[in-house]
Amino acid sequence: MAVFRPTYRDPKSGERRKSSIWWYDFIVGGRRIRESAKTTRKALAVAAAQKRRLALERALAGLPSEQPTERIEDVTSLLDQYEATYGLNHRPKSLLLVRGRAKHLRRLLGGCLLPDLTERRILDYIRQRQAEGASGRTINLEIGTLSRAIGRTWRELWPKLRKLEERRDVGRALMPNEEARLLDAAAKSATPLLYPYVLILLWTGARADEARTLRWEQVDLEAGKMTIGRSKTAAGAGRRIPMSQSLRATLEHYATWYAQRFGPLKPHWFVFPYCRTKRPVDPERPVGSLRHAWELALERAGVKCRLHDLRHSFCTKLGEAGISESVMLDLMGHVSAAMLRRYSHIRESAREEAIAKLEARLQNVHVKDSPKVGEIEAEGRGVKLLN
Repeated sequence: MAVFRPTYRDPKSGERRKSSIWWYDFIVGGRRIRESAKTTRKALAVAAAQKRRLALERALAGLPSEQPTERIEDVTSLLDQYEATYGLNHRPKSLLLVRGRAKHLRRLLGGCLLPDLTERRILDYIRQRQAEGASGRTINLEIGTLSRAIGRTWRELWPKLRKLEERRDVGRALMPNEEARLLDAAAKSATPLLYPYVLILLWTGARADEARTLRWEQVDLEAGKMTIGRSKTAAGAGRRIPMSQSLRATLEHYATWYAQRFGPLKPHWFVFPYCRTKRPVDPERPVGSLRHAWELALERAGVKCRLHDLRHSFCTKLGEAGISESVMLDLMGHVSAAMLRRYSHIRESAREEAIAKLEARLQNVHVKDSPKVGEIEAEGRGVKLLN
């Protein structure tokens, strides 16, 4: 173990100068540790080096690993290993999400060693990400990715550090008049794919990608059922959703147009085929994106919402119709009641209707149960009914 003051080149004069700050240099578990002691006093630098080495050696000896040297790793190497194994049993899209979160972790914590990931260090990371405009949910997901890469839970690693508050009002349910205007705008779209696509989202609660990659073998027009294929959650895969009359009629008309363009329907063909310059050209591939057509429809309808809000709208309509929670969970493909509550909203019209019904019911009760004139006799300070 050595302590030293490194030299540097003065940017103004170009001369070599010796730093006033002491550094230490030693090897633990096959890894070279070369860091600043952050002090101008040699005695304090020696003490800092000893303390640092002791902390790393304790971490090295105290973790149950066949290769203890792996415990003295930095965040970058931990994330590299996590991503390499994550892709083995997760979908490519999920791996992309993990990589997106890991990008910020590498940028701000990449060189940080495992024993240095204290609550204070994580708090610094949170402040940095908040200053960059990241939401509470985004930051929670990033730190959650880091904890899983380490192999321990958030609570085990940072027991005093609570998760950030997450917005619950991000999604919204469309009002009935907004739905009507949006569907009218979608029907007038230059691409014939948009209207049936939006209608599927509004009447099945399917996720955007679940509908985009739908195949004809999943659509049973005779029985009026739709089967969801691969899904974001295990509970969502393979769920069968009955089609409304309007959706069924729309898909029957769309299937006729589809067959005229590509020939007799084949089960493996995608319901929404690949397009080139707004023209469907290849039923063997799913459409890449309907974003441009969707944004034009929103502008024409005068509605501001996300594509995913159509799923919120479906869930909300189920809740307002009095559908049981178990049936809603099955239709939505969720695995928890908490997630279901996140999607279900109570619209203003439903609140007003609920108060009106309550008021009418209470007025009927009061009229029915109120005593007739002459049946009440005042007695002292109270009032009693006569037999």
